[in-house]
Amino acid sequence: MTWIGLLIVGLTAIAVQGEVPIVTRAEWNAKPPNGTIDSMETPLPRAVIAHTAGGACADDVTCSQHMRNLQNFQMSKQKFSDIGYHYLIGGNGKVYEGRSPSQRGAFAGPNNDGSLGIAFIGNFEKRAPNKEALDAAKELLEQAVKQAQLVEGYKLLGHRQVSATMSPGEALYALIQQWPNWSEDM
Repeated sequence: MTWIGLLIVGLTAIAVQGEVPIVTRAEWNAKPPNGTIDSMETPLPRAVIAHTAGGACADDVTCSQHMRNLQNFQMSKQKFSDIGYHYLIGGNGKVYEGRSPSQRGAFAGPNNDGSLGIAFIGNFEKRAPNKEALDAAKELLEQAVKQAQLVEGYKLLGHRQVSATMSPGEALYALIQQWPNWSEDM
């Protein structure tokens, strides 16, 4: 490779630095939605942190399988048109694309309107997600503001604040209360 080729590769790496990589629906082999999903106008005023309350994942293959399993469960058992969350965070530190932020979520009943749903894959009642997953979520929130998915002064909430649930688990709930934009009320 010539020095010009190395320079281009180096500049490309600099250009994408600071953006959290997102595993697309195609990459985790999502099914298409089985119905229409109401749209929402972005940027949104709230980000809601949840957990899936099931098993955790630590590698690409397992996290992608968890995504497919969750989508199948939510579409077949819960009768959602698609996976309910906008983004999910794996223990491998990667962000997985759920439904579009411009589509109404299916995770918080009447509070879905105006809320960006971000769920950590796993159960975080007794233990917190690892540093890689926590860092990915924080970077995702910053990126969502830059990409006009969230308003600059958005409110950060735990799932239990907008829905009757234990989510995002006691350990994760305690952590997110220390994050920027945390709000005790909607």
